Amino acid sequence: MNDSQKLPKVSLQVPPLMWNQFSQSMLQARSTNEEVIGFLFCQRQQISKRQVRYLPKTWVVPAPDCYEHQSATGLVLKQEFHLYLLETYLSQGLDVVHIHTHAGNHSPDFSGLDDRYEAEYALFLSSNFRKPPRLISGVFDEYLQHSQFRIWNKKGNSCEEVKFYRSWFELEETQNPLTETDLMFARQKGFGQTFQKQLGQLTVTLIGCGGIGAILAEQLGRLGVKNWLLIDPDRLEPVNLNRMPGATWKMADQGWHKVEYVKQLIKRIYQTGSCVKAIPESIENETVQKEIAATDLIVVATDNHRSRQIAQELALQYARPLVCLGTHIDIKSDGSPRMYCRITVPPLGGGWCLMCGNIINLQRAALESAPVEIESLAARAGYLEGINDPAVFWLNGICASTGVGVIQGMVTGFLNLEEGLDWIYQFPQCKWHHTNTDYLATPDCYFCGAGDRDFT
Repeated sequence: MNDSQKLPKVSLQVPPLMWNQFSQSMLQARSTNEEVIGFLFCQRQQISKRQVRYLPKTWVVPAPDCYEHQSATGLVLKQEFHLYLLETYLSQGLDVVHIHTHAGNHSPDFSGLDDRYEAEYALFLSSNFRKPPRLISGVFDEYLQHSQFRIWNKKGNSCEEVKFYRSWFELEETQNPLTETDLMFARQKGFGQTFQKQLGQLTVTLIGCGGIGAILAEQLGRLGVKNWLLIDPDRLEPVNLNRMPGATWKMADQGWHKVEYVKQLIKRIYQTGSCVKAIPESIENETVQKEIAATDLIVVATDNHRSRQIAQELALQYARPLVCLGTHIDIKSDGSPRMYCRITVPPLGGGWCLMCGNIINLQRAALESAPVEIESLAARAGYLEGINDPAVFWLNGICASTGVGVIQGMVTGFLNLEEGLDWIYQFPQCKWHHTNTDYLATPDCYFCGAGDRDFT
């Protein structure tokens, strides 16, 4: 095995809204076709021995007065601007991505000047920081359409390819023509062909195929998601039929697994081209967790804290976007109901998570994973409720539909999810509450506050 075969796969993923803002700023930073440069400052995710992902936390595009020299053949930044970047961003432990343009609209190559400058800069970084930042470099054509990316070693004497995605997900930008199946999405053209193609590539893990999960699968499937991993150990029962679209008494009588029922929901949308793997097991199963790690997006729609905790831990470990969905109904002493649904998306690179944001009760999660004898004692002591929470189809529908809208916003970039999202709907007041996620951030959280997580 040669050295290149031993190196991990490295990817750079820029959320679409951030990329749109960054690229527009780059395009506006020139008057003709002179080269421009921009910087992304990233958090590193060591997902495994074979995979490393870089996630931008912020970006900078210098103004014209930050350059000593700028033309169509090259550029030089002022030393005081370089010093500003070093002190403001690299001292925080972030890695840096240099992105510059070359004149023309053809696929660009790194020049000999690029090679020399970047090699020297990579060596400079490793020589001047206690924890040396890594240097990733990218070169684009002047319209920011075609690119190449590479990462330098700390000695500045070799570099390797980096896969670049302007997306939350590792989805390739294909140029394939529309197929017959795609004709069903003709009325979604307003979101663009790229959006529809990316939905067709996306692989979604759905943990919990009950009243919320089933509606989400039906709606997200009809939006264009064809590839699914379904996780749920439970079977259909008559008590589920008030909130499971398309479920029948016959299915309940025959004891269908919920994953097989949801698989049928998706399969009847597509005559061909869908791929649905249904696993009637708990998320605590290690084999199931390995399957989840290979997907693009995790959606958790379960009714217990332990499964949400494991889903969040997997999302942090494998740097996968996580969407958490839930509802709650209780009856006040005067007989009137209080109803809520909640849609939560923790930030991809950490900062806050379901545990540190108190969206998961870790005491309940621990009791739910305890042996049966301990769970019985806890129930008698009043720590666990005697019956499941009440549930209705329409409230589940609001939660699931909003979750589908959030996922669409992830893919298209029309929602800013870099700091995370936490929305709560309250009925009968019919109010949406948007949590200020600044208050959820917990730098010393045991789960997400560690920054660079190494799971090798």
